[in-house]
Amino acid sequence: MSAVIRSLADSLRRFGDDRLEALLVARPDLASPLPKGLGPLAARAAGATSARRALGALRLPELHLVEALAVLEDGTAPSALAESVSSDPATISPALERLTTLALVWGEDELHLIRPLREGLRTPAGLAPASADDPSAEVAERRVAAARASMPDVLETLAWGPATVEGHGRLAKELREVGIVVTGEDGTLHIPRSIHLALRGGRVRRSHAARRPVPDGPEVTERIAGSRSAQAVEQAFEALRLLSTVRGFDEDPPGVLRRGGIPQRDLRRLADRAGAPVLTVATVLQSAWQAGLIGHDGQEWHPTRDWDAHRVQAPEQRWTELVLAWVHGHHLAAVVGTPDSSGTGRALLSDLTRRDGVRTRRGSLLRTLRTCPGVHATADSLGLCLAWAFPLVPADVIEEETAALLTEGEALGVLDGGALTVLGQELVLALDEDVTEADARLAGALRAAAPVPVDEVLLDADLTAVVPGRPAERLLPLLDWAEVVSRGGALTLRFSTTSVRRALGAGRDAEALLVLLEDASRSPVPQALTYLLRDEQRRHGRVQVSRATTVLTAEPEVLDLLQVAPEASALAVHRLAPTVAVTLSDPGFALQVARQAGLSPQAVGPDGRPAGPELAHSLPGGPVDPDLVTVDGPELRVPAPEAVARIRAAEEGATDLSVTDRLLDAIAHEGELPLGIVDGRGGVIVKQVRPLSLEGGRLRARERGHDEEFTVLVHRVTLG
Repeated sequence: MSAVIRSLADSLRRFGDDRLEALLVARPDLASPLPKGLGPLAARAAGATSARRALGALRLPELHLVEALAVLEDGTAPSALAESVSSDPATISPALERLTTLALVWGEDELHLIRPLREGLRTPAGLAPASADDPSAEVAERRVAAARASMPDVLETLAWGPATVEGHGRLAKELREVGIVVTGEDGTLHIPRSIHLALRGGRVRRSHAARRPVPDGPEVTERIAGSRSAQAVEQAFEALRLLSTVRGFDEDPPGVLRRGGIPQRDLRRLADRAGAPVLTVATVLQSAWQAGLIGHDGQEWHPTRDWDAHRVQAPEQRWTELVLAWVHGHHLAAVVGTPDSSGTGRALLSDLTRRDGVRTRRGSLLRTLRTCPGVHATADSLGLCLAWAFPLVPADVIEEETAALLTEGEALGVLDGGALTVLGQELVLALDEDVTEADARLAGALRAAAPVPVDEVLLDADLTAVVPGRPAERLLPLLDWAEVVSRGGALTLRFSTTSVRRALGAGRDAEALLVLLEDASRSPVPQALTYLLRDEQRRHGRVQVSRATTVLTAEPEVLDLLQVAPEASALAVHRLAPTVAVTLSDPGFALQVARQAGLSPQAVGPDGRPAGPELAHSLPGGPVDPDLVTVDGPELRVPAPEAVARIRAAEEGATDLSVTDRLLDAIAHEGELPLGIVDGRGGVIVKQVRPLSLEGGRLRARERGHDEEFTVLVHRVTLG
């Protein structure tokens, strides 16, 4: 016969290595830093902060059991727990096992909920907080039985509703008279907990949703075999085309809002220029931002150093990097432009689009979609699935994130009308792989699904060009020179004066394009196209426009000294005339560099007159957004097997316990120990105490023989 489990620490000592690893993976905060033994691990798991965080990882059936355990007497039997949630022991067993693995419940024949949850869940399952004034269970049964004879329908309605009752009419008066509702200190009416349980027949929940809802919707059909895969590939390459518009940020960068992000008018302008919906462009830019491909200097958005390495990779690799940044990101692009709780519009690439936990919920939905490949799941059915997996997330957040997944997933080619594409199926598998394996899987999936690139173009005299298939890498520059007429099995483009001028303005070379067309076209380049390109090339550049932030004027010999000074290399001075030079650095920085070079510069205004002293300082700029790269949530700093091995080694006495760990161990065992407290004069007062909790560097304890609790800072504590 196995020994009785007397504490959470005893329960953890019965865990195998696999179960301990599962605990640390599910609750990584318990291993930061690594506890020196299973006792300290148990005490940390029973801490209020960690327990509240663990609630967010519970699914609906597990939350129902926690609520029931918070209502029932401590040490209740599994059969009584099952009855309280209108189920049976076999059905609730998987959920109960997971609660035990999460160290939220311990015991076998007698179940115990950890104290922070038992005391912290004030209104479980819609019941009112327990009060000393509540009638006993027997009295509550008699009141309900007496009232049910006269108002059965009313009591049935109240039974499974919230504890708070609204109204002050005749019915409310009758309910007060029979003792079903009482008036609280704040004047509101509520049903006492014991009365509410009697109305529910002693049950806490009317039903127990042990199984996750299944997404439903119209059946997935293909009129032409392989068309869905072809559409997914086309959308993936469309996302890469939109990503390539980042190159235009060098010449015409979008601005930066004071609170961070891209102004909505700039986002609409980028979408109009790209010829794509705003939310599709927003999804691509948001993913690029989270991948570290774009950033800002406080005033303008520009490509980053990572962009230079990214753009020379193969298309499959570029798409992989983009979609992994999206699926592991903490932001929602689809909420751009909508108001937050304060009424402020959410700007793209700002903290206003960040949502804690969205990465986990996004992964949960994608995994759910993989279980039903034959249907286009509706947003409502996906919302029910997400609400089952994350019951504490508000309904409006569930609805918003479900809609965002469908919109953003379609923009990247992983979703098609509520169903995973061939690329989306591989993405779900990549969620459980490391970066290297995920990269190889996704790049291989796109490479296998995409048709062989076409390396030729068909030119016509009406200035149209047709690429009969997916353009090869060297033909992609054609998109900069021509307007897209149609996409599909072939890409049709049309050259025009406007499109050619736009390409020339972006720094493209018309002669290089003619060389490319002569090599890629089976027929000669039409004369009309040659004339168009060379005529516009000849007209281009009559007016030259450049970017400059600061103008420097001085005698030629002074500017010569400034240009050769080592201190001035950071300015990158460009000489326009013997006495005029420009730099992209702001005036304040240019003044500082000139002084370091041994010169005596003077700040002047646009009219050449000496400027006030305030213009002699560096121009202010907004802070660079710290979230250019995805910031992961709490994760294990060491692999779970290694963490378990080190905890077991400490448990066997291979490591000395610190003061904190010894206190945590005493809390786990509910034992007493001699505690030394350093007073204000440097003396030590020793008390025999029972530690109760350790949170935020403060120890809460009770001295032997006293009912009062006291709190002391841990750094003032010594142990013998």
